[in-house]
Amino acid sequence: MLKNFYLFIVLLLIASKILSQNTVEYYLKTGNDKHETGDYKAAIKDYNKALILDTNNTEIYYFRANAKFEMTDYEDAIKDYSKIIEINPDYIDAYYNRANAYYELQNYEAAIKDFDKTLEIDATYYDSYFDRANAKFNLGKFNEAINDFSKGLNYNKEYADGYFDRANAYFRISDFENAIIDYTKAIELKDDIYDYYFNRALSKFNLELNDEACSDLEKAKKLGDPDANEYINELCN
Repeated sequence: MLKNFYLFIVLLLIASKILSQNTVEYYLKTGNDKHETGDYKAAIKDYNKALILDTNNTEIYYFRANAKFEMTDYEDAIKDYSKIIEINPDYIDAYYNRANAYYELQNYEAAIKDFDKTLEIDATYYDSYFDRANAKFNLGKFNEAINDFSKGLNYNKEYADGYFDRANAYFRISDFENAIIDYTKAIELKDDIYDYYFNRALSKFNLELNDEACSDLEKAKKLGDPDANEYINELCN
């Protein structure tokens, strides 16, 4: 009789564990469903319920952090990403997303440290090169930014914005020739972005290629640039 009692207790504990796990999965699924529809507050409520049942589940923290990020609650998102890293120090996406949260808070130094960490874990995680470059650009470290943009473009040679951003860094150090080369490459890859033409025009003006610059401004104007016409009136007529 006693043996059967212990067997019953064991079975009850197993059933309780299975029920708990199924409940965690239920809240995670419903949270993700709400997340996908943009109902981030409701998603977070479900993630909170799941975390009560499984306090060390990095997946739940990750989704909750992402929901907070979408709500621009960057500081709380950082807390969740940090919790993930505490549990799993090699969780690369947590470092990457935390870096972007720091970036949104204009804490570029902290962002760079996290981008550094992602690249320590995986040197081919090329998005970090581009994003770290933008953080360095915002700190006025233009040569370092150019170096990172170049590393990123070695992995993704078809990324138009990568060439555009590197061109902007060249522009800031008055290397207008290389800026024009990169603006041109960006235009070859994506020819409907007026900023590409407008910024290339500015580089050409600096090299006194005024006719070519005015042609770029006309193209930017046709694509809807709100500032192009003013520059055309001042510099091309």
